[in-house]
Amino acid sequence: MSTRALLPQALLAGAAGTVALRAFVALRNRVLGRPPPYAARHIAARLAGSLFHRQLSPLQARRWGDGMRAVYGPLLGVAWTFVREAASGSPAPPGLLLGVGVLGFELATFPVLRATESFRTWSAAEHGWLVAQTAVYGVVTEATLSFLTR
Repeated sequence: MSTRALLPQALLAGAAGTVALRAFVALRNRVLGRPPPYAARHIAARLAGSLFHRQLSPLQARRWGDGMRAVYGPLLGVAWTFVREAASGSPAPPGLLLGVGVLGFELATFPVLRATESFRTWSAAEHGWLVAQTAVYGVVTEATLSFLTR
């Protein structure tokens, strides 16, 4: 099946990964006692300030963050379909490869976009939770895509 034919399944898989991530984020925030610097609401507030020169209220930041995640997650699912076959020769599970890819993408783009505070200000726990949440997204997205394309 061509990558183009997989687009609906890829969008659904990315959405499923996003739903799983949302549940995981609630756990992460409870354990940390607060949202980390890379929480979608913080990224939304920083980007709204730097790109649009607009200050968001906490409610607006949460809504913008939810909206960003609702677009970002499914689009990552689509991007994954373009590299998935090439990654199939790896000894690592494909869902973890996707998670590592998302982690690398975010670690590369956050500083460029000034979407978060400096990584050096993050605690070890915050770093660990970012690794875990990208892994959860990757595993659920890949499992869903595999199921939908059988």
